[in-house]
Amino acid sequence: MLGCYYNLTYAENSDKTKDKPEKIHDFNFVAAGDFGCGDEPNRSIEGMIKKDPEIVMALGDLSYDKSATCWLNSITQLDDPGRIKILIGDHDLTKKMIKYNTYLQHFNMTKPYYSFDYQNVHFLAMATAKNSIIPYKYGSEQYDFVAEDLRSAHNNKSIKWIIVYSFRPFYSSLTEHLAEPELTYTYHPLFDKYRVDVVLQAHNHNYQRTFPIVYNESSFFPLNYPEISYNHDTKYNEPNAPIFITVGTGGAELHNFTGTVPYVIEQFGSHGFLNVDIKNSKNDLRLLGTFYENINMNKKDQFVITKKKDPGN
Repeated sequence: MLGCYYNLTYAENSDKTKDKPEKIHDFNFVAAGDFGCGDEPNRSIEGMIKKDPEIVMALGDLSYDKSATCWLNSITQLDDPGRIKILIGDHDLTKKMIKYNTYLQHFNMTKPYYSFDYQNVHFLAMATAKNSIIPYKYGSEQYDFVAEDLRSAHNNKSIKWIIVYSFRPFYSSLTEHLAEPELTYTYHPLFDKYRVDVVLQAHNHNYQRTFPIVYNESSFFPLNYPEISYNHDTKYNEPNAPIFITVGTGGAELHNFTGTVPYVIEQFGSHGFLNVDIKNSKNDLRLLGTFYENINMNKKDQFVITKKKDPGN
């Protein structure tokens, strides 16, 4: 693993920064949620280890046991300081908040929502498991943090990619959990305004990838009828809209689909993880996503987003 650089920001800790590295290098990160403990989650983690990622994004519902111990034991080989970035899922919020507090202490977190920079990528973690416990609706402390964080990242000329990750889905095909309307109506306009590139989500125990989609303000049902900004299966050149990817594939029992929606281009039920390569060439910037199935590390889905480099960068 290459040496890590992070500029980490919590809601009350915005001055926690480090100098930027002199040279940008290619790197990769992996993501999955809804793990649990057992053979299948272990296979997902073993696959992640093989990809040797700089960052590991765990998208919530990490352990379904009463404690976090089994999951923390399973990720030992990945658990270098600052390498694993977690979200809190609804199964991580118990009455006595034992797992929640364990996770925050173990990963040195002061808030369940936060952001950080790695190389030329800005990452924003949202806490969307339960609004009643960690509010995320319009006007909440988290909303103010997200809005200001995205504005700042968008205006930062050294940031070329913005990645958001959330436990609950903003959009979903027809499966176990529908999208959360309040999340979509509140945050997707912000994602469009500040040019978010990818939104990772979990909660549904399957894989889904949308086209790049724009919030449809003209529709009475914007959640059901987003505008597809770039109609291609796998290759997106300057799409100027976020792709929403569900990766609730870490190991928990899979959720079946009961139908499809027109803005989701790929969906299937398989355990595994998403690997994302960030590449910087002389003329362009590329984000390459590959979903690796646990069975033989099969490449089940692939896509690429390409941007032109700004002159002089």
